Amino acid sequence: MSERGSGGSLDVTTGVIWKQLVRLCLPVFFSSFFQQAYSLVNTYVIGRFASTTALGGIQATQSLVDLVVGFSVGMGTGCAIICGQQFGARQDERLGVSVRTAMTLALVGGIGLSALGLVFVRPMLELMGTPPELMGEALDFSRIYFGALVFSLVFNTGSAVQRSVGDTRTPSLIVAASCVVNVICDIIFIVFFHLEALGAGISTAISLFSGAAMTVWRLSRVEVPWRLDPRHLGIDPHTCSVMVKTGIPLGLQSSAYSISNIIIQSSVNSFGASTVTAWGLSGRIDGMVWMITEALGVSVTTFSAQNFGAHDYARVRRGLRSSLALTCLIVGLASGLVVAFAAPLSRFFVADQEICDISVYTIYFIAPFYVLFSCMDNISGTIRGCGESLRPMLITMVGTCLFRVVWLFTVVPAWHDLGTVLVVYPITWALTTVAFVIYYRHGHWLRHAEDHAAAALE
Repeated sequence: MSERGSGGSLDVTTGVIWKQLVRLCLPVFFSSFFQQAYSLVNTYVIGRFASTTALGGIQATQSLVDLVVGFSVGMGTGCAIICGQQFGARQDERLGVSVRTAMTLALVGGIGLSALGLVFVRPMLELMGTPPELMGEALDFSRIYFGALVFSLVFNTGSAVQRSVGDTRTPSLIVAASCVVNVICDIIFIVFFHLEALGAGISTAISLFSGAAMTVWRLSRVEVPWRLDPRHLGIDPHTCSVMVKTGIPLGLQSSAYSISNIIIQSSVNSFGASTVTAWGLSGRIDGMVWMITEALGVSVTTFSAQNFGAHDYARVRRGLRSSLALTCLIVGLASGLVVAFAAPLSRFFVADQEICDISVYTIYFIAPFYVLFSCMDNISGTIRGCGESLRPMLITMVGTCLFRVVWLFTVVPAWHDLGTVLVVYPITWALTTVAFVIYYRHGHWLRHAEDHAAAALE
């Protein structure tokens, strides 16, 4: 293992692969752990010190928030992939231009998305069929959140850029600090001021601002050639074009996921407020598995980007094999634990027995199949890390998102049952995983990635 510069960066183009993946993965895991810990504390605070209406109102906005954040994070990941390839190729001057361009795009795009979110949040919630008793709390939370969306984009893009050069530790520390800020604010605004969902929104906005500020401060203080100078922000047209071409498919993929989840949320909403609340609770409980999956996905994408930039394609493939082995072991174990403790965890957060029962039912239906999703994410992350993002987007949109939409509009109305909604998850994960395996083994993704890289150098 070798490190370049003093910015916490890690060069993973040489050394023992599984150790480097773990070294990249662990800080991301702990970052997700702090986020999940915050999420659980937030759920506990709202569930115990606010009303179930507040908890349900926040959950009713989740898929809508994910739509916007998913697109922005996808764009940020596209920017970071270009940065990772340049780091692996040791093109430090180009890397500096890319960092400035990425952060400027995040700032400008964030302002625009904040404005759009504030205008369209109510019509979207109404279109989703949000239960009337939850609408007030949902609007209170979402309006504050969308107003602070610009901080989320700067925060997430800056974190992606840091991870692209192998520095997964610093973003994790910043996330941990932001989560502490969020929890403290939750206690102040929900427990003491009794602001319910509005208090949760204010707390989230403050934590996003603190995360963005810490991220920019860190990027502007590292003594490396790609250091960010906030006084000289700007967009390089050619770099921007390459980043947009890489990032838009990732953003559209994330948005397609979110759109299908909005439709799923609409189906869940039709079962009433208790099911909506239980749906959100189950998502909090199984967050442990998702944070492991995210950490493995980020690490293999960073590994792939750097080694593709170094033109070591055999090492890219070996990295995927190592990551899949780690996935089967760790995600499989975590899924088993979630299933085993679903009931007591549900009762810990919410006293309502009906909500607990529905939450456990949801977890039992989905959690055993998380390994499928994680393997799919590893394969797509490896391909995307090489800069080939268009075809993975198409595979995901057809195999997962389009099939879900068709299922929800055809099968669910005929068998209007929560289980009919839930079964779409393992089915679509299995279909998309098979499609990615076929594309990885028999497609020409490396050739497409090389063509994309050659265009970036023109």
